[in-house]
Amino acid sequence: MKLKYSIAPLLFAALLSGTGCQEEAEVYPAVYMTDAQSNPDKSMTVEEAPAKTSFTVSSSELARQDVHVKIEVQPQLIDAFNRKYGKNYRVPAENCYAISATETVIEAGFSTSSPVEFTVTSIDGFAEGVTYCVPVSITSVSGGMRVLEPSRTLYIVLKTPVISKAIYLGSGNVYKVPSFQEDTNLAALPQLTLEARVYMERFASSDPYISSIMGIEGVCGVRFGDVKIDPNVLQICHGDYQPAATDKPFDTEKWYHVAAVWTGSSWDIYIDGIYATGVPTQGETVDLSSDNSGGFYLGASYGGGRYMYGYIAEARVWTRALSQSEIANNMNYVDPASDGLLAYWRMNEWEPNEDGSGNVVRDETGHGYDAIGGSSDPQMIDTKWN
Repeated sequence: MKLKYSIAPLLFAALLSGTGCQEEAEVYPAVYMTDAQSNPDKSMTVEEAPAKTSFTVSSSELARQDVHVKIEVQPQLIDAFNRKYGKNYRVPAENCYAISATETVIEAGFSTSSPVEFTVTSIDGFAEGVTYCVPVSITSVSGGMRVLEPSRTLYIVLKTPVISKAIYLGSGNVYKVPSFQEDTNLAALPQLTLEARVYMERFASSDPYISSIMGIEGVCGVRFGDVKIDPNVLQICHGDYQPAATDKPFDTEKWYHVAAVWTGSSWDIYIDGIYATGVPTQGETVDLSSDNSGGFYLGASYGGGRYMYGYIAEARVWTRALSQSEIANNMNYVDPASDGLLAYWRMNEWEPNEDGSGNVVRDETGHGYDAIGGSSDPQMIDTKWN
């Protein structure tokens, strides 16, 4: 006797011909990727090879006889998956992974198959900051059993950590980008995105309670705190536009990714790739070449004060409004040649300034917007993000 399933996604119904929804639906057993019932993807963190995980195939009812299920890696499915879920995953080279079998069996009297092992055999060809994904699909089932289409494929996501460094910012080491002020092409930007990873050791404890992350005072400043909000609350400051994520206070000694996006119609704040808050705007432009209060800083504002006491990494300026998925997918690293990326300071290395004082962090894009720092020996720490 066929079982009626209590889990809604397992109810596969075919309408009887000519009678519409009023007729009784046909219910039949189906086979599906076990993990894909809850989520289409399954993540594994790969720090070194070999790295292993496993997956199984299930039936919506106990098998009456052995059910043989053939499985196959199908790289051609990744583009549609990326479009549907706003990802930018890549399929690794075939010699970087292996599956232990191309067939598994759900034995009679059981509803789940023997496991199939998936192994990452090499990460030598993996590019920094890229997330890889291997789609594995059910291709055929013995005994005439059908496949539950939404769970036919499991997308195995391979998360490799990005290992880099970060630089400490404080009263003795802030960075200025003087070349922004020299570029008149930056005077009227219709869109803008500022983003960085930050790790705060402490927040401002005196009036005006501001710890500046990056930007230009009053123009496009990203900072913590203000006289109107708590010192550990993220805020954007652009004239009268001052959205603040008051319901998402930050902790000390913890890494966060922050992003401020000027779309032309709004100023929006994202924290760890998730929208936090924003305010509507009136289509104005942003003057990134402004010398207001000293121009563009990392770790300071207002003429070089209002310091940020903590570490910064992966600091970037874009001349376009990044989408939520772009922010979430590229928090740890981005291709320096990415479309619209104006300046990129990874903060993983520095050089002595030519005059012997301070240091320079090079702009990874090659556009020449180098950041000039105050310390001749800035403090650094190792970082690792998945």
